[in-house]
Amino acid sequence: MKEQILDRLPVTVALTIGAAVLWLLIGIPIGIISAIRRGSLLDRAAMIFALIGVSAPIFWLGLVLLYVFHFRLGWLPTAGLPKGQSVLESVAQGYFVLPWFSLAITSAAFYSRMTRGNLIETMAEDYIRTARAKGISERRVIFRHGLRAALTPVVTMFGMDVAFLLGGAVITESVFQLPGLGQYALVSLYAADFPAVMGVTLLGAFFIVVANFIVDVLYAFLDPRVRYT
Repeated sequence: MKEQILDRLPVTVALTIGAAVLWLLIGIPIGIISAIRRGSLLDRAAMIFALIGVSAPIFWLGLVLLYVFHFRLGWLPTAGLPKGQSVLESVAQGYFVLPWFSLAITSAAFYSRMTRGNLIETMAEDYIRTARAKGISERRVIFRHGLRAALTPVVTMFGMDVAFLLGGAVITESVFQLPGLGQYALVSLYAADFPAVMGVTLLGAFFIVVANFIVDVLYAFLDPRVRYT
């Protein structure tokens, strides 16, 4: 059991890290732009994207991406990983691109809405008005004072999302036939291999504890008030 978990862990780690980087690079900038240009056409278009992304099931997105980019266009590899090949080689050959985007689209939509709402609320605070009254540039007010406070809930959610995915992205790994922890837990559950299921569950719990600790440390960098409490 230990060997099987260790063999499948790199697949899940690669899937999680790639998807997390994508949804942060997509979701947070969209949320910032939407908050700055609140009520504009760009804001409305971004929120329509966010609504569609949040509403779309991950398994449906995965199947649509497979159909379009593999079966129709032939740009990316099919589901599954080549045997006898390392995870890094599979990443380099594009086997993780579709799973990454399948996970990232939904999360990016959610993070864009969260970032937008938090930043709009933060920019209405009294200390933001004070910073503007001192003559600080709007760019610095937004990114140095407003965004840091607005990202605190985002960091909390990000830590938990990454921890849960490290414990196994069951749906995505099943759709794309990735031999990760999620698929291993599902197969073990069907086979009534409860020690294996418990092993994956304990590993997921460990990731959650570590993520909570890292998030608490990051709070001190995002919110200066945390350093004195």
